[in-house]
Amino acid sequence: MSLSDAHYFEEMGVKKYEEIRHLLDSREKKDKMEGMKRLMAMISIGRDASNFFPDVVKNVVSDSLEVKKLVYAFLTHYAEQKSNEALLTINTFQKDLSDTNQLIRSSALRVMTSIRVPIIAQLQVMAVKQCVRDSSPYVRKAAAHAVAKVYALDQEQLSALIEMIQVLLQDSSTVVIGSAVAAFNEVCPDRTDLLHPNYRKMLRLCPDTDEWGQIVIINMLTRYGRQFFLDPNKMTESDGEAKEGGKKKKKKK
Repeated sequence: MSLSDAHYFEEMGVKKYEEIRHLLDSREKKDKMEGMKRLMAMISIGRDASNFFPDVVKNVVSDSLEVKKLVYAFLTHYAEQKSNEALLTINTFQKDLSDTNQLIRSSALRVMTSIRVPIIAQLQVMAVKQCVRDSSPYVRKAAAHAVAKVYALDQEQLSALIEMIQVLLQDSSTVVIGSAVAAFNEVCPDRTDLLHPNYRKMLRLCPDTDEWGQIVIINMLTRYGRQFFLDPNKMTESDGEAKEGGKKKKKKK
């Protein structure tokens, strides 16, 4: 928002709240945009805008990309708190997983996996499965974050989620790999067999990932190394015997 948008942060009375509802119900895109800007301003300064959830969720079918971005930002913020209301538009979220815009696809997945209702866990798994193979690394990264959310909701989906993590760990994008490792740590940290074929690739990609991703990857690689590599600071018994044998041969000479 620019300086000209400062009025969005002014105190709001009952009339202002009613104005927002009228704006969201309007058929004009500019009115909907105005209403969404006011709501996002409320959220940014810590005000509760959850009462507008039913008014906002109706606009998820908007043709305007800019309006839809703000709608999804709002829904992501309140989806867990308003899960029952979010369920009413689950079909729209599923449809938007195939949208041409990567931001819409990732936003739809984030909202869908933020709904904390176990009955739709299977639908969430199907949505994540679709997105882990998306052409956009931005969407695949969102899918990696979604894996841990689905696991927290329904641990019976473990086997399906492990298959998705295996796909994500094979990803060669620096945008995705940090989130893929984070999902691995959260869901199946003991399945080191998933790391064996990807170890060298992770070493190569690590310097080019973001700072958060580097920390996650380095911690995982450190744990992996301690488990599978010999400690160079410890002498093995065979090394000790070899050295003693060499000393005896020198003495004989």
